[in-house]
Amino acid sequence: MALRAGDPESIGGYALERRLGRGGMGTVYLARSQSGRRLALKVVHQQFADDDEFRVRFRQEVAAARRVSGAFTAAVVDADPDAVLPWMATSYVPGRTLAEQVAADGPLRGAGLRRLAIGLVEALRDIHRAGVVHRDLKPANIVLSDEGPRVIDFGISRAADHQTLTMTGRVMGTPPFMSPEQLRDPREVGPESDVFSLATVLVYAATGQSPFDADSPYMTAYHVVYEPPALDAVTRPLRDAVADCLSKDPSARPGLDELLERLRTLPEDDGDDRKDSDDDRKDVMDADGGTGVGDEGDAAVPTEVGRAPGRARLTRRPLVAAAAAAGLVAVVVGTIVVLRAGSGPEGEPDARPTTRSSVNGSLPSGWRPWQRTLAGPGTDIVTRGDGTPRSISEPTGRRCLPLGTDLYCGGSGIPLTRLDVRGHVAWHRSAKPSELIGVADGLVLGTVEQSDGTARLEGYRTSDGERVWRTDIGSAYQGAVFQRGRHPAVLTQSWDDETFQAVEVRTGRTLWSRRVGHGLSCGPSVVAGRPLADCGPVEDQGDPAVPSGLYALSPTTGAPRRIGTLSVGSLLAERAGDLLYLEQREHDTDDYTDLLFLGADGGRERRVKLPDGLSARQITPALVGDTLYFVRRNGEVTAVTTAGKRLWSKATQVEWLGAPVVSGRRNALYLATAAGRVVALDRRDGRVLWRTKARTDPGGIPAELTLSGDALTTVYGYDTLEASGMDVSRGG
Repeated sequence: MALRAGDPESIGGYALERRLGRGGMGTVYLARSQSGRRLALKVVHQQFADDDEFRVRFRQEVAAARRVSGAFTAAVVDADPDAVLPWMATSYVPGRTLAEQVAADGPLRGAGLRRLAIGLVEALRDIHRAGVVHRDLKPANIVLSDEGPRVIDFGISRAADHQTLTMTGRVMGTPPFMSPEQLRDPREVGPESDVFSLATVLVYAATGQSPFDADSPYMTAYHVVYEPPALDAVTRPLRDAVADCLSKDPSARPGLDELLERLRTLPEDDGDDRKDSDDDRKDVMDADGGTGVGDEGDAAVPTEVGRAPGRARLTRRPLVAAAAAAGLVAVVVGTIVVLRAGSGPEGEPDARPTTRSSVNGSLPSGWRPWQRTLAGPGTDIVTRGDGTPRSISEPTGRRCLPLGTDLYCGGSGIPLTRLDVRGHVAWHRSAKPSELIGVADGLVLGTVEQSDGTARLEGYRTSDGERVWRTDIGSAYQGAVFQRGRHPAVLTQSWDDETFQAVEVRTGRTLWSRRVGHGLSCGPSVVAGRPLADCGPVEDQGDPAVPSGLYALSPTTGAPRRIGTLSVGSLLAERAGDLLYLEQREHDTDDYTDLLFLGADGGRERRVKLPDGLSARQITPALVGDTLYFVRRNGEVTAVTTAGKRLWSKATQVEWLGAPVVSGRRNALYLATAAGRVVALDRRDGRVLWRTKARTDPGGIPAELTLSGDALTTVYGYDTLEASGMDVSRGG
């Protein structure tokens, strides 16, 4: 497109030759440097140049694009985010976009489709290794160059300084190529969201349309969140690969390395693709959980000890609003889709704070600040869409579990390691469990995934890290420690949604196996050492209006006893014989409405009305004494008493905070970001006492905090996992 009246002749010393495209946020020009080098120069529209919030986002785009500059993207050459009209120049990649190619010549086949698929997986792998989530992968942002596909436009990517932006009511992306979790809460998407978008792009490339196409953006967004993808026109083996990538559950999607191996089986010739039979197609559609409508959620199930992630009864909320036309970047205005589970499997990390402190003072003798690398680049630490670890420490969401003043680290490829409060390595072993379950009875407990899809529970001595037993525990979700008399056991789900078993911690011996009922979908929890099951009818698992039954399981026999009825919400803790449960009684809202005190013996029930505006779209609230701390990923922290009184609500100006720890002696609340940045708040009024600087390039995994006196240990990092110790008495 030729330059138009009003277009500048040059920007930043680069001569503009013609327009390459124009979208909702800016215009892209073909430009030349003084040496004659061709560039793609993006200039922000005037109305956004006057928006301070957008300038911050544009700086983030420039930073993200610089981080991922390489063989699979357009390298950043120059930029000026502070110009009157902010701009960025990247290397010019000649070629059509995938959208232009399909519009002109129709869908890709054979070698062309294979080259695109493998090239995009390689590109995303490189982008994710740089700690960036693209969040807007679509045909218009993929250039088909002679050297393979290039991914462009990082305008809404998340690079992990996670600076707080208000972005009130605005969700950015293009509905046919967005993931369900991005429509639910765009602030909290991880690498799995890009895998979902990649699958929609490959379906578009192979068929000419998105697997969720509908007559309006509203209905398209509804299909993305609730409906199964339309894959009838996609032939095998591509269909099998994209079907798994399009799971509503981010944690069920394959990793990029696995996906790359599967896509290498795509045909390299351009011959006619064989159509599969109707029965084969039905098998693929049914493989992702039957109906595919609202099958997965993003439950938050906190407990004091931990929980076993199970296939819990899931609820589905209606799509309230979603809209937007796709341009260079589409803007969705309004309330977006929210899915919430009653007590489901894919939850936030346990927000149970630690309040350990040394008896006589603040720090052990000879203690000094320290930092240690636990795992280097290439560890492939994978996150869910909400940013929590995908393959590590399911009950707690932690990579390092505390016991006393020591930390036991492992999972997701991290070798088993024991650290003391000074950062010294007590022992280091080559064993690499897939997940850590807990530390109990002198053993570190972990699971190991096996090639047949089942898992093995293993026990390692805390004294030296040596394995002392291992037990096969099936293919369901596993892992939470409960008290069984004098000795602890691990509560696991067996081979179905209704059966639970207990494994003795000392020996790995199966103590009992018990079925709760028939026709139920259950999720396990452990609260204050009590094994529990939250169960509802299978046929009603998609209906948030249908309550579930809470069952206490006998620690000695597993015999179930119904003790209450629950609406959508989150188990928190036990206090004075009552189980505390945060409830969302009004199913058309996203807020917690009541705090339910439920008699652990089923004999009584009491409700406390909570203040308005306590969003359930956040990490699980932490209960300390009689105070609940609600921590949102946008940096807002709210304190509410168990009597329902709001004490304070403060914005920390630091995004992507994890679960807090509390110092009673200093009356302070400590939180940390994925980059290791620590924020201290006064527990009395929420004012910020101090902040530290980020320690590393940001990523998407919440930091983990452990407090021992004034020694605060932080475990953080994305590609490189670090642990550090600081003295909180010295502040930021």
